Amino acid sequence: MTRTERRKAEARARLKKILSNILFTLFMVVMVGLIFVTAQSRFTGKEPMLLGHRLYIVDSGSMSPTIKVDSMIIVKESEAREIEEGDIITYYGAGNSTKVTHRVMEVRDQGKTFITKGDANTTDDPLPLEGERIIGKVVFFIPYIGMVFRFLSSIYGIIALVVVGAIWLIVPMILARKRKPHGPSQQTVELKDPH
Repeated sequence: MTRTERRKAEARARLKKILSNILFTLFMVVMVGLIFVTAQSRFTGKEPMLLGHRLYIVDSGSMSPTIKVDSMIIVKESEAREIEEGDIITYYGAGNSTKVTHRVMEVRDQGKTFITKGDANTTDDPLPLEGERIIGKVVFFIPYIGMVFRFLSSIYGIIALVVVGAIWLIVPMILARKRKPHGPSQQTVELKDPH
């Protein structure tokens, strides 16, 4: 291998290591953030929030195929006057004990009431929605992350995260040590005086 080829190989290896470290760091930040948000909501009794947005896991298929079961939805708190036809909104269901996420089919009374419907449903919801029950608009959703989120917020998930993090850090160090040459052999050569 020429010196140029060796330099290119070393540069590729360094780039690969840097990208690997960046991806791992991002993964860890996201997972720790999700665990923190979940733990915080459990201790305070409040809904999970991140930077002024509420986080929910979808438990029913009423918004399929747009939003599937086990998706995480990110809801920006919004006033009733900000809601438009076609928006996907989250609102308090009967008795404020449940949350519902449906699409706005019609805005009535200048935003005082709304007609909503789940994308998977064939008919509109039976009762108009009052504007004061609206939590906010769905601004983003991540399919299937709910399963991961539920697992990582459990004790088994936290243990798994710690184990994966430790493996991710330790294995490359072990492999790097095996690849390093142990240095030149320390052999001594005896020289004889020709006289």
